[in-house]
Amino acid sequence: MTDSVATLPCKEVRNIRGAKLLRGMNRILPLGRKYHPLVGALNGRRGLLAISFDKYRVLQPAAWTKTITNELLFGADVVPEFQLLKPLCRQSSEGVLIDLGANAGLYTLLLRSTSTLPIIAYEPQPFLFKLLQWNILFNQLPDVETRNIACGSRRSEVSFWLGLNGSILSGSVAEARKAKRLSIPAASNWEDEARLTHQGGNVVKVPVTTLDEDLADIPSIAMLKIDCEGSEYEILQGARILIRRHRPLLFIEVHPEQLEQFGHSTQEVLDLLSPDYEMEFWYFQIGRTASKFAQTLAKFRRPKGHRCANSAEMLAATKSVPGPGQIYLIGHPKRPL
Repeated sequence: MTDSVATLPCKEVRNIRGAKLLRGMNRILPLGRKYHPLVGALNGRRGLLAISFDKYRVLQPAAWTKTITNELLFGADVVPEFQLLKPLCRQSSEGVLIDLGANAGLYTLLLRSTSTLPIIAYEPQPFLFKLLQWNILFNQLPDVETRNIACGSRRSEVSFWLGLNGSILSGSVAEARKAKRLSIPAASNWEDEARLTHQGGNVVKVPVTTLDEDLADIPSIAMLKIDCEGSEYEILQGARILIRRHRPLLFIEVHPEQLEQFGHSTQEVLDLLSPDYEMEFWYFQIGRTASKFAQTLAKFRRPKGHRCANSAEMLAATKSVPGPGQIYLIGHPKRPL
């Protein structure tokens, strides 16, 4: 299925103001997104702003000043793990790239800047899906299909906690929050939708499919990227036929703490994939345990990933305090016996 494309509100799009000034100030005094009030003062809080991002420009609601400031000052480095994904994209000469958890489209833009292969991008959140489509339209990205649905281990409907990094709610968390907000308040226009998404806290029902079912007619899949805030094990369970059939490269953002909320673990993800894949394990943990001085110096440098020597080191890192919030698992299919 291909979802209908949202109409881009072209009259409400404008280029960001003060980019050179803010970048210059940040080089002198690297405060990062703490400059966001200045972004708001220079650009207002209405409409959509276009910010240079890698080879393209990304659209964001002007009211999302912290998000905009990060993207303005750090560009593609706001997605440091893409350093790991680029070589994988270049390994594939045919097939489809699956962007699962596309959010507003940063990954989709970066994938297209690296590869000409077709892309199918999934994003279940209503407004983020609209923003994803707008970014594709605005940048005239060719051969990108979007699907407004969540993925899991079986076809169903689930409660989804909205936010800039929203997620499916596990059973216990969903019940605890049911009494609070079960649906989004009425939104009369996209600015209201953007505000409600940014403030978070609302719960909506979203449909769920499996990748095995939804991609059954795709003849070749080159790579599967998953960034779904704790749902990764359930998604892989619903993609077992796909993985066995296509043997795609895997790029999975594993969220150890959130996995546990769904009754699963990082070890289970490894057990599921290790028979068929050779795996690498990476994480980015710049400044989490360093001194204040080291944290300041880190703001001048491109984020650097740490590669774990083996699965034992990776699993130990997930149990450290503070541990990495995300582990990046890269899967290379083993050669058939």
